[in-house]
Amino acid sequence: MPDTIPQHILIIGAGEFGLATALSLVSKPAYNSTSITILDSSATLPNPSGSSVDANRIVRADYAYKHYARLALEAQEHWRDQSPEGWGGEGRYHEPGFVLTADAHRDEYLKSSLESVRSLAQECNQSWLDPAKVYALTSRDEIRKASGYQDVSGDHGYANFNSGWANAEACVAYALKRLRKEGGDRVTIRSGTKVARLLFSSDQCTGAELADEEQIKADLTILAAGAWSPSLIDLQGRCLATGQTLAFIDITDEEQASMRDRPTVMNMSNGMFIIPPRENLLKIARHGYGYRNLVKIPKRNLQPGLANGEIIPERYEYRDVSVPRVGVSIPQEAQDALRDALKELVPHMADRPYVRTRICWYCDTPSGDFLITHHPQYKSLFLATGGSGNGFKFFPVIGDRIVDAIENKLEPKLAHEWRWRSDEDLQPLYQPEGFTACEDGSRAGRKGMLLDEEMAKQS
Repeated sequence: MPDTIPQHILIIGAGEFGLATALSLVSKPAYNSTSITILDSSATLPNPSGSSVDANRIVRADYAYKHYARLALEAQEHWRDQSPEGWGGEGRYHEPGFVLTADAHRDEYLKSSLESVRSLAQECNQSWLDPAKVYALTSRDEIRKASGYQDVSGDHGYANFNSGWANAEACVAYALKRLRKEGGDRVTIRSGTKVARLLFSSDQCTGAELADEEQIKADLTILAAGAWSPSLIDLQGRCLATGQTLAFIDITDEEQASMRDRPTVMNMSNGMFIIPPRENLLKIARHGYGYRNLVKIPKRNLQPGLANGEIIPERYEYRDVSVPRVGVSIPQEAQDALRDALKELVPHMADRPYVRTRICWYCDTPSGDFLITHHPQYKSLFLATGGSGNGFKFFPVIGDRIVDAIENKLEPKLAHEWRWRSDEDLQPLYQPEGFTACEDGSRAGRKGMLLDEEMAKQS
């Protein structure tokens, strides 16, 4: 952190982490003289390809790790604010509950999550947080009753009717609106600006260069580009872009009315989940290990220090990095898996065509913990990434935590979990072939899938 307050802060990425950080900065008097520039490659905002933008996202405190559950409950206080100016206002947040299920021998994370949320429900003493709304499900009949679906997979689980979901795209639009109002002329938001590389002077990050070669200088650069982050700085072994699949089918007005108050349902054994529909669209999705999309990126772009006259052997000039690939349909493997989930949950809808499919790109870390910390090598470069498919629900509170981390004031537990892990720290988390998938205990399905290979199978 610079000794003085930065006069210009550059934020790369107008998703949840980037916007939340900017909202926190403009709310703090210490930054009243600081100008903030936010860059995003999308021509329109909210970015339709960003992981923060979708029809709906789960809002829950159901985590095996108490520090995340506690932070999620803090965020939920804001989500429950239904005033027009509140995070949950104007239909942005709904609270019909959450039902987690599992098959036999696949329930360690589920059990830990139940214990965590039950414990916090007792400790927090919040009037809206009702411990009686959190209870175990020990049979398929109990699962059917709690979920409202007749043929949910899994033979046990639990329900938490304190949880809900948010209209993700509307929430990003709300954050943008607030930022433009509260930031005034101190904040510049530039869409359609693709960052080609970060700029460095010796060990100091000085800003970014755009694809058109325009250079933007800054006293502090915050990399909050989500799944695109590993393509701008060497995060090998710490962050990985993985593609998760989802699809939508049309439903009738009557079906919308009958399903809108049902809870979100997720099977921890196969990763499939279904969220209450909105606008006559039902979403089915998978929280799994995902696809990698490997491309070759010049190593000098990832390790700027090597550009200072050091000769790199030819075999090391490029590095394979997984980066998002947007605007493509999901592979047949995913279409079939989502179709099977529909057959279980809503069999009378299972043969309906997909009206839209999407690959949603997570920025995964080996442990599932965020990467929110100063870069250990380059001064004035701060990392706010690694959402691992779990970041969105923290939208109302994560910005303050990021600014705390920038100022080296973050609470020790979170600072430890969100640190830059050493190679020694990472080794126990790796698969034999290295970091190819997040191992936070919540993932399911096949490991090691490559998007090109899966796409080739259907051609």
